[in-house]
Amino acid sequence: MVNIYMGRGSCYSIKEGMYVMSGPMDLGRVAAHLFLHLRDLRRGWSYDHDCNRIDMDRDLFEARSKYLVKICRDQGADDCDAVESLVREVITTLRMPRWAEELAARYIVRVKSIIDYST
Repeated sequence: MVNIYMGRGSCYSIKEGMYVMSGPMDLGRVAAHLFLHLRDLRRGWSYDHDCNRIDMDRDLFEARSKYLVKICRDQGADDCDAVESLVREVITTLRMPRWAEELAARYIVRVKSIIDYST
């Protein structure tokens, strides 16, 4: 089972050329996940753990987003109350606050192509 969003071997890394930086599920990583969850919701699809394309509807968006709070609490992070508040806000508004977008950008890694088209 492959991670969908986090790490170099994730579906997002392989299929989209970007991924959430590996590490404990803190506020920055949650913001990055939420940013990608919203992206998937807007386009209407995501990936499963086998990297197959699946529909992304509101229910899956909410389930994936709420699961981030559970992971944070299971890992014993200090900022889980802030994580829960952010998740609640994003689920309700379907928008990222500007501060969370800026934080998310620091935790999303873009994969450089092995092919250089500049020559």
